[in-house]
Amino acid sequence: MPLLVDEAARQIAITRWGLPECIHVPIAAADETAIRAYIGEAQPIGGPPYRAFLVIIPHSTVIDPLLPISCHPNVGVLFARRQLWVNISYDGYRSAYRKAFSGENIDGRILSHAMNRRTAALKGFDFVRVTLASRANNSSSSFSEKWGVELHSSERAKAIRGVRPPYIQYADLSDLMLMLDMRIGGGIMDAVNEGQKLVEPRTNAVGCNNAVRSAD
Repeated sequence: MPLLVDEAARQIAITRWGLPECIHVPIAAADETAIRAYIGEAQPIGGPPYRAFLVIIPHSTVIDPLLPISCHPNVGVLFARRQLWVNISYDGYRSAYRKAFSGENIDGRILSHAMNRRTAALKGFDFVRVTLASRANNSSSSFSEKWGVELHSSERAKAIRGVRPPYIQYADLSDLMLMLDMRIGGGIMDAVNEGQKLVEPRTNAVGCNNAVRSAD
């Protein structure tokens, strides 16, 4: 069955994040049903109640080769065909990652929630994606995460959340940077300015081979 498109999430990514559709990367979902409907096949890791899933993405995504992000050495992680998604209250995500990617060495690496778990809870998302990050770069995201928590704790934000959709959320610029294991600056505008360089189209492609992402 083809995946559905969450039009509300799509419009947020386009109008608020200013991101083209080729880099709309899901990072949060309302529940297991939303994962299956909008993101991919969800295979449970461990027994019920299911709180961790290996999500299989059904197709590759083509990133516009004119976008500098297409040449980033870690760009394959964005649209990896196999992804770990966990419930925001689940603390066994490191063990789940080892089960999902048994051949991968994660010693010395941090498992980073693509959306801060408190922010996800405030926004009504029960599941978030987990990716690898270096300790230094994961810590550098604390300012933007704190800003996000404060923003979504407001009464206006709470009122908006009372009505669905969106059922999923796509990554904004700082989220993309964290997933790429880039260091995020000390202020929110530092992150925005650095991230903007990744998505400003070049006048011509420079011949990198990362435009099509189908990483396992």
